[in-house]
Amino acid sequence: MLFLAAASAAAAPVAPTTLQEKFDAASALQNSGQCKEAIAQFEALEKDPHLKPGSFPASAVAVRKGICLVRQIRRDEGERAIALGLPALVAAGPDFASDVSEARMALGDVRMALSDRTGAAAYYRLALEGRTGAFRLDPLLRLARATAFDGTEEALAPAREALAIMDSLPEMNKKNAIAYRTLYARTLLNQGRAEEAYKELKQALALSGGLTLRTTVDEVSLRGDLAMAAMLIGRRDDARLYLAYTGAGRLSGKPFVHAESMDPPLCGEETGLRPDDVAVVEFGINDDGTVAYAQTVYSRGGPQVAAAFEQAVHDWYWGPDSAAAIPAFYRVAARVEVRCSNRLGKAPGLWAPMNARFANWAATVLPADTLEGDRIAVLARLHRLGEDETGAANAAVRVAALGMILDLDPYAPSALADKAVQIATQASLPAELTNSLRVEQLVHRDPDSKQRARDRSRARAALAAEPAIAADALAADTLLLDAAGERTTRRDPQTDAWVAQVAQDTRLPETHPLRQLAWLEQANRAAAAGNLKQAQTYYDKTGLTDEQCALLSLPPALRRTNVTGGDYPLSAMQMGFEGWVNLEYDINANGSTANVRPLVSYPPLIFGKAATEVGKGVQYDMSYRPGASTACTANTNTIAFAMRP
Repeated sequence: MLFLAAASAAAAPVAPTTLQEKFDAASALQNSGQCKEAIAQFEALEKDPHLKPGSFPASAVAVRKGICLVRQIRRDEGERAIALGLPALVAAGPDFASDVSEARMALGDVRMALSDRTGAAAYYRLALEGRTGAFRLDPLLRLARATAFDGTEEALAPAREALAIMDSLPEMNKKNAIAYRTLYARTLLNQGRAEEAYKELKQALALSGGLTLRTTVDEVSLRGDLAMAAMLIGRRDDARLYLAYTGAGRLSGKPFVHAESMDPPLCGEETGLRPDDVAVVEFGINDDGTVAYAQTVYSRGGPQVAAAFEQAVHDWYWGPDSAAAIPAFYRVAARVEVRCSNRLGKAPGLWAPMNARFANWAATVLPADTLEGDRIAVLARLHRLGEDETGAANAAVRVAALGMILDLDPYAPSALADKAVQIATQASLPAELTNSLRVEQLVHRDPDSKQRARDRSRARAALAAEPAIAADALAADTLLLDAAGERTTRRDPQTDAWVAQVAQDTRLPETHPLRQLAWLEQANRAAAAGNLKQAQTYYDKTGLTDEQCALLSLPPALRRTNVTGGDYPLSAMQMGFEGWVNLEYDINANGSTANVRPLVSYPPLIFGKAATEVGKGVQYDMSYRPGASTACTANTNTIAFAMRP
């Protein structure tokens, strides 16, 4: 084999077994699903003095190790390892086509885990090259998931091809056939073709054996899709029947509500979400209360909207005791209906000032048309400039291009940040530019696990304390506020000092957005501690309006809810469904509510309308707001629907 030939050319092995045998043993572990053990053996191979760095065997080891790292959820490491070795395997030709295809699928999986469906689809299409027949099924399944929200006829092609391949096989794998038909139907749903989707899902249900008392995750997911499709075409009774067979709405005690963090995404330019966007998101919960996975299964807004919703759900968190109170079956796969929140009003954004500083400089050195046009075209031009090592682009242009990629593409690999910092340092570019890039470098290297949120917070604070960064008010204060905002570290007294440091940083103007955010955070914390006078003092320093009291979490006192038993949807009551809806609404100065809208609903598509009607009848105490009719914006409240014993 080429692996053995390349290794032998470097040096004869002195160990009892050859490099080839060690490689084969590690590969056997990988193929049997024992990636943890395989990684250890691949790493031992990399340390072997007979394996020459940069050789073809070293590339083969790096790629196979990288694939296993991705499977072990060590995605950043895996992506780096694959990138190191993949070019050599591609150049080796057809003999290594299988390794190349598997590596590209792993890279696609990394992109999908980051909700980068466009990037994932590109890798999955590459993974299909050279595959024929049944060997195309695996990447086709992944491609169908990646393109499910594209809204084009082409998005339906992967599932269609997979179904055609399945029909041509001598024996049909029912489980796979159901999976492909379900994905095909979801894509139709996301294109507004609910009638067609419903028919496809009915066929999938027939293949699964119909409505039975079996409750596997796949069957529950299929029935949930059928419930959505039936509801969207007006077959509400059928929808409730299918939903009943998922087990949703039969969970007493509302354990899902007791999350330490269940924030919906924010409406606005940064997320690309509008108040009328809606999604159904499926997620699982780990034993420690973190979210194991989150995937949007229905949304009409396109890939960016789908990504924003699932990323928000992925950040939810339950305390260990609250997680333990949720039955294991519901922790494996649950679905919620989600909309974005207007709660920030006109508050300044955390990253905007530093990003604007870099972008303003970049615009002065990049070619005139670089940043014009749609996002995909802009990123393509930036990649060409930033990755140009021919000398055609000078250091400043390359740094500007790489920095803008990191700003515009949250999924950009951290290797680009490393390269940008290296070039900027060697070229002695202004310190504030290097500082911005070092911040991006840290952000793009974040570990995947939310269990490391405290480590992320400490890493940001540590970087902010380094002399070069500390001398740069914009970079240091951005890092400190971001560190203090980690949900798992907000209760740490140390973060109070970080927030106060930013609020009192006189190197920035008094009304600078970062100082405004810091005063707001101090006001929030004072209010949470019951010190309303101090909260108002901090709030006054922001220079923001009284109408943004939602940021202080100080709505007027609730007078009455006007809730009656008649507010419970009769059809839901007849089916025995229970659930809850997290509402958002403004409170007028006269105490009435306005702009009532559901944010998070469980189960999906059942209680949202009823909860909205309840919210319209809620009455608060009157408030004095000079020159304004709104006393409180984006107030939230949870409406629970429970059957009496």
